[in-house]
Amino acid sequence: MTLTRRDFARSVAVAAVAPLAVVPAGGLEAKAAPAQQTQTPPEARALGEWIRARYGDRLTANQFFAVVDDIGGVVQRAAQLGQVKLANGDEPDFAFRPYRGPR
Repeated sequence: MTLTRRDFARSVAVAAVAPLAVVPAGGLEAKAAPAQQTQTPPEARALGEWIRARYGDRLTANQFFAVVDDIGGVVQRAAQLGQVKLANGDEPDFAFRPYRGPR
């Protein structure tokens, strides 16, 4: 299975946010308000459960929900980026030139 740019960008975004979040014991559904449950993407809820299991004793409930909301925003932005159609020849607007010292 090949990894696409979109999948890579999505996994990097989620991995960057995941260590910063913590979920209180009891899970997302037990503590979240109904409005938060409908607006939070399923990916963010799943990551929230993982974070709760791993780092559950380090954040308050309000801090946890703020982090889950942030993760939800990252997931939604990643979905928006995934909607941009790229051709096979599309490249960044810059050319990478490694620094080789003063000439």
